Amino acid sequence: EEGDYQKASELYKQYTDKNPKKPEPFNRLGLSYDAEMEYDSAAKAFTKAIELDPRNAAYYYNRASTYIHLRAYDQARLDLEQSVRLDSTKADYLNALGNIYFNKENYLQAKTIYEKVLKLDSLDSAVFLNLALCAEKEGKTQEALNYYDKALAIDSSSALAYNNRGYLYAESGRLEDAISDYTRAIELKPGYALAYNNRGTAYYKMNDLIRAESDYTKALLIDPKLVRTYLNRGRVYYDQKEYTSALGDYEKALALEPENKLAKDRIVEVRFERGKERLASGDMTGARSDFEEVIKLDPDGPFASSVKTYLENIQSTNP
Repeated sequence: EEGDYQKASELYKQYTDKNPKKPEPFNRLGLSYDAEMEYDSAAKAFTKAIELDPRNAAYYYNRASTYIHLRAYDQARLDLEQSVRLDSTKADYLNALGNIYFNKENYLQAKTIYEKVLKLDSLDSAVFLNLALCAEKEGKTQEALNYYDKALAIDSSSALAYNNRGYLYAESGRLEDAISDYTRAIELKPGYALAYNNRGTAYYKMNDLIRAESDYTKALLIDPKLVRTYLNRGRVYYDQKEYTSALGDYEKALALEPENKLAKDRIVEVRFERGKERLASGDMTGARSDFEEVIKLDPDGPFASSVKTYLENIQSTNP
């Protein structure tokens, strides 16, 4: 209870070595190992508890939680299904099982399970959030909005609900409503980088590039690893013909995700546009550098033919 899980593990281990026939100490040992992030040891301890008391639903649930940490989702699902069979009155068991199906992209099954959770606890705002996410995945925007409304009616302090509802408003073209929700999410959770990113995108769609850039910058100050935000702010810079700044953001995105095709495509695009700008201003060396990089990055892409012509002209005038 003091949070000294290592000491707790040592004591429970000593106890189970001397009393190997009691299941609960093995369960406690598993919980301590899990808290220490010693997941393999935790799973073994829970397994021993289950062997000694195979009718205890909590032991299956605890082992499932450890399996989730180990990304052993199929094993977690089997344990959660067993815990629900043994005790169908626990909302936590059902909710965790629904999350497994949601992560497996079986949204219909997840929704069915979340609806069962709702019958057990109709005042849990998290259940409405989960149902809203299922509806989103199924393309049922109005249904998702209704669930977010219900979640917020129960818990008006949920920054996640405001952010997610704002996203749906934005996708539906209700940009003012989206900005209002994102702003509320930020008020409730000032370090909410994704809400800043999303509000920036809403401003961008309204062609308010100054506010968009400001929100994207705030998001990156909070979380400098948000790839989507580098791509978004890069587009703002690109639209304002600030090609060097745009290139910097796209390259940061690519450094974080080397296989990100959108980042690669935008680097090629901005190199092409900056090359043309440099060419028009008489900066032949800079233009050549950008055009050569375009060919290097995307030799058969949509800009390749034009770039080759530009390079031939530069060569003929500056051999």
